[in-house]
Amino acid sequence: MARDYYEVLGVERGASETEVKRAFRKLARELHPDVNAHDPEAEEKFKAAAEAYEVLSDPEQRQVYDRYGPDGLRSGGFPPGGAGFSSVEDLLGAVFGGAFGFEVRRGPMRGQDLLHSVELSAVQAMLGATVKIPSHEGEREVELPPGIQHGAQFALRGHGLPGANGGPPGDLRVVIHVIVPTDLSEEQRELAEKLEESLEPHNVRSSQGDDGFFSRVRRAFH
Repeated sequence: MARDYYEVLGVERGASETEVKRAFRKLARELHPDVNAHDPEAEEKFKAAAEAYEVLSDPEQRQVYDRYGPDGLRSGGFPPGGAGFSSVEDLLGAVFGGAFGFEVRRGPMRGQDLLHSVELSAVQAMLGATVKIPSHEGEREVELPPGIQHGAQFALRGHGLPGANGGPPGDLRVVIHVIVPTDLSEEQRELAEKLEESLEPHNVRSSQGDDGFFSRVRRAFH
């Protein structure tokens, strides 16, 4: 079973950024492997706390996690425990600076990735769309191909946050969320039914298996 990041840090789901950071600092001091060399489980507990902090301290990752859970993070290109920090030392340096009491590596550090979620209607997903994606460098236009699937993700290389100490910049990762329409009017329903009748097997193949996006769309129209 996937860990609940809020339970790992011992905070409520509505905890503020300050409360999340305070909880992690407390756990990090208690569980750091250098302090608990005698406890074989301390390192795993520390890694779990670091993983939870990495997600909950990032507003965009936390929003995806709260809405979609761990699966949303993975589909968005953020596998837990490695999206923004290249090592435990990098994470400690970001949280504690030089005040933690342990040696922190100061070499080149890759910039943190940024995550942006794009919501498309089912029709936009079928036909393709041009969307505007904000980044710290300014707004960018990106063309999405026809038939793009829910959960699809891609990265704009080098458009994340700048690196430190000569390290490369991170990436801007984009995850697609397709919204199935609801509250259809009679006219919209008739159009949807005509589309359903015209679809052939090659139109509704999905790389996501039997419960793919188009399967959900077809069920919503019935």
